[in-house]
Amino acid sequence: MGVASVWGFAVVGIEGVPVRVEAHARSGLPGVTIVGLPGAAVREARERVRSGAASSGLALPSRRITINLSPGDVPKEGPGFDLPVALATLAACGHMPAEFLRRVGAVGEVSLEGVVRPTRGILSVAEAASKEGLWLLIAPVECVPAVMEVSSMPVAGVRSLAEAVLVVKDSGCRDRIIERGARWARGRCATSRPAADDSPDLSDVVGHRQAKRALEIVAAGGHHLLMVGAPGAGKTMLARRLAGILPLLTREEAVEVTRVWSVAGFRGAQGGLLRERPFRAPHHTASRSALVGGGTSLRPGEVSLAHRGILFLDELPEFSRDGLEALRQPLEEGCVMISRRVGTAVFPAACTLVAAMNPCPCGYLGHTEKACRCTAASVERYRARISGPLLDRVDALIEIPPLTLSCLEQPDVGEKSVVVRDRVAAARAFRSERLVRPATATDTPLEKGNQLTRDARALLREALVRESLSGRAYVRTVNLARTIADLDNELPVRVEHIAEALALRLDRRRIGFE
Repeated sequence: MGVASVWGFAVVGIEGVPVRVEAHARSGLPGVTIVGLPGAAVREARERVRSGAASSGLALPSRRITINLSPGDVPKEGPGFDLPVALATLAACGHMPAEFLRRVGAVGEVSLEGVVRPTRGILSVAEAASKEGLWLLIAPVECVPAVMEVSSMPVAGVRSLAEAVLVVKDSGCRDRIIERGARWARGRCATSRPAADDSPDLSDVVGHRQAKRALEIVAAGGHHLLMVGAPGAGKTMLARRLAGILPLLTREEAVEVTRVWSVAGFRGAQGGLLRERPFRAPHHTASRSALVGGGTSLRPGEVSLAHRGILFLDELPEFSRDGLEALRQPLEEGCVMISRRVGTAVFPAACTLVAAMNPCPCGYLGHTEKACRCTAASVERYRARISGPLLDRVDALIEIPPLTLSCLEQPDVGEKSVVVRDRVAAARAFRSERLVRPATATDTPLEKGNQLTRDARALLREALVRESLSGRAYVRTVNLARTIADLDNELPVRVEHIAEALALRLDRRRIGFE
């Protein structure tokens, strides 16, 4: 009879939760029982562990083995519990000393051949292991670079279950495996370079000068944008070039993005930090859970996968009304709370929404060359799919007019994305410096820190009365004007900045949304 325990980790939302994996081997009818609220994949671990151990020359004896996952009220999902279950079971059966395992964490899926494979949520696991004060984390060797990005604790990157057993049994082998993983991670970081900027360039876009200006403002301030135009006018082309003018991810932002992508199960997020800002473009048939997250295991949705990047919704009215309305809270607060029977999770969702739609069901309302076939009632129903509260959260709404043949044939060498990106980065740097300065005594609570001139404040208040702006629209207009001033590197918000911001917001009346 033997008892052994090791630390495993459950991933709830994007947080890692330490779980004590205890194994008890005793005489009785041979079999393995797992208790402690295991999911289907965790219950199946007993078969993978038995076959993997046999393939590694560590066959389990004919005993009654009970595996307890504590705390018992936390759901345990995924194959990441394979490795801790295997280590605890082998220690309880006498294949290695159990004392050292008590302050060791482990994560990884075990194949039938005994190979240890990566699992989702490795960054969350590494942070939880570091907070728990463990001596060592045993993880798949592919996950070592990601673990070392967020934790300074020793990590043993193993390729097989046999190597994991050697880490526990032999201190000399343990040191060699830890050093091997550290060398590989350092070499990977030394040889890695920023990815070649092969994203579509803004200079490829002919015409659309006002739309390009709107993209620059949106990129500088992280504002939400809606583009309305006929089919083929260039809405999607412009949206896909927005990613190229966004500044590179900072290290803190890269950790946030990689954590979300790792929890979602993207394999590319297991081997190190992601360097590029995400660009997510879900199909309009995506469900509410696909957009905001959820499901039985509380996975992040598209709005969270676009964290610190862009969420592009093409053909906006074709998305389900339920899904669009669920985006209102994430767009306002930068996070989304998902509550289900299994628990509650909070996912980050600080993304820039870029949406595109046609002006009417046929797409040619107001077109200079093609006639619209839609009735007034059908146009009204089409636009009513976008609710007022959702539209109120959109900072800028612009019209993308169709380009004429003469305009397409005329050479138009626009600015390259890298030039615009430099201005955007300078505007964000100016904003960072501005935010540390104290607000002036003349700022109202809604304008705090934005420093409007007297003429700018007068124009804004006139628009507030004339256009009946809501409180949210008022604040968003001020923030939009503040971004325009930051692009000009000017501390006070002047009347021309307010005028441009109002033009971007109030253009909806001319397009037909009011």
